[in-house]
Amino acid sequence: MKRVIIAVVLLLSAVSVSVWSNITFEKNMKEFSSMLENLIVHSEKTDGEILKTETEKVVDAWYASSAFLHSLVAHEGMDELEKIITSLPLIIEHSDREEFRNECIKAVNQIDNLIDSEKLNIGNVLFIGVMI
Repeated sequence: MKRVIIAVVLLLSAVSVSVWSNITFEKNMKEFSSMLENLIVHSEKTDGEILKTETEKVVDAWYASSAFLHSLVAHEGMDELEKIITSLPLIIEHSDREEFRNECIKAVNQIDNLIDSEKLNIGNVLFIGVMI
């Protein structure tokens, strides 16, 4: 009987961790997507200094949360997203705004792909349950 109770507790723990990590990951990714979309708007309407400041805010936010996000998702796409986001300040300085917008759009698309690939499903829950 104790084994059944322990098994149920472990299963519930796995499901809880999966749901929590999915909600947290999706929330953070949607925030970054929104920030990047704002950068696209700023690149079309504002001067260079405001765009640099807003870009630095996005990069700083990424550095503040990237370790946590990488711990939630072990995915090659996270590394690609990190490369794009951290290169944005250099693109502003050494390239034109069209390339900057393209990189922001690429990052938004990468975020959408990551959210889609990390959707909570029974396979993900069972995989985490096996790992625990």
